[in-house]
Amino acid sequence: MARKFNLREFQTDLARRMQAAAHAPAQASRLGFQAAGANWLVSLEEIDEVMPLPEIVATPGTKRWFRGMTNIRGNLYAVTDLSDFLEGTPTQESSDTRLLLVHRKHGVNAALVIQRSLGLRQIGQFERLDAQAEWSCCANRYQETGCPDWLEIDLPRLLADPAFLSVETQ
Repeated sequence: MARKFNLREFQTDLARRMQAAAHAPAQASRLGFQAAGANWLVSLEEIDEVMPLPEIVATPGTKRWFRGMTNIRGNLYAVTDLSDFLEGTPTQESSDTRLLLVHRKHGVNAALVIQRSLGLRQIGQFERLDAQAEWSCCANRYQETGCPDWLEIDLPRLLADPAFLSVETQ
């Protein structure tokens, strides 16, 4: 026989859990990914989507790290190989290679080729370090117990970097 559903008990339990969640410290999620030989974090509010690498049309007269253009659901995106831009080593494409779409709130259709996505991470579980990273687009450096350091990417800073904006060859 089916168990009887008690609506009052369900509502009371739901109200209790919602109140507990409202008073709990916020654990902001970040997307972890690999690029340029490092582990990176990016706020979910800074990106639109992470997807498998689509077909990219090369553009002549541009630097090697600027991969070209791609069409995502009728919108053209400028595609940059983040590893190649940061350290001069192109991303080795594999089935794990992904395209990270920058959030449209930044006013540009930009996409970054990353080595692989590492899933969601809770920033509250990391210890913030004072050490500076070698790249200017790094906002913060974190450490997770037993793991290599994590770098938090500052997408607005990257998108405003004159070197990032200069895709044409000299």
